[in-house]
Amino acid sequence: MKIILLVDIQEGYMNDELRALPKEVENHVKSQGYDLVIATRFINKNDSLHNRKYIKEMTVFSSKSKLVDPIDKISDFALMKSSYTSYTDDVAKLLEKKGVKEVHIAGLNTETSILATALDLFDQGIKPIILSHICNTVSGKHIHETTLEILKSAIGEDCIL
Repeated sequence: MKIILLVDIQEGYMNDELRALPKEVENHVKSQGYDLVIATRFINKNDSLHNRKYIKEMTVFSSKSKLVDPIDKISDFALMKSSYTSYTDDVAKLLEKKGVKEVHIAGLNTETSILATALDLFDQGIKPIILSHICNTVSGKHIHETTLEILKSAIGEDCIL
């Protein structure tokens, strides 16, 4: 079963450099014929340590926490989370039910949520495949590329496409 996990492609993260990402993700998803498309959206809790302005504002009812169009339309499931990782209990149950051994990952932010999700999947024996051309970060190109190098070392070069 071919699965893709779309991580936190939300209004609150969008800036001029990232605006093209949702359409690029949509084009990839449509061209690859995934059996299951799971999107996650970060929701900040009041007692959270996430205090950077753009994250702090991403509360459950905020427009900043909404998935960017067309991500909301191409997803089979849209699940909320309040952590960096997208490997939540709900995602774990879905993957276990389907007997998934490999998950493609795309979205935001490479140095936090993509990294945390990839490492958590890896630790659970599920091979994470980072689709680097449709991952990015609000923190800039250097941070994105540096994190990809860290992931190559941590989970293997074959896991970074």
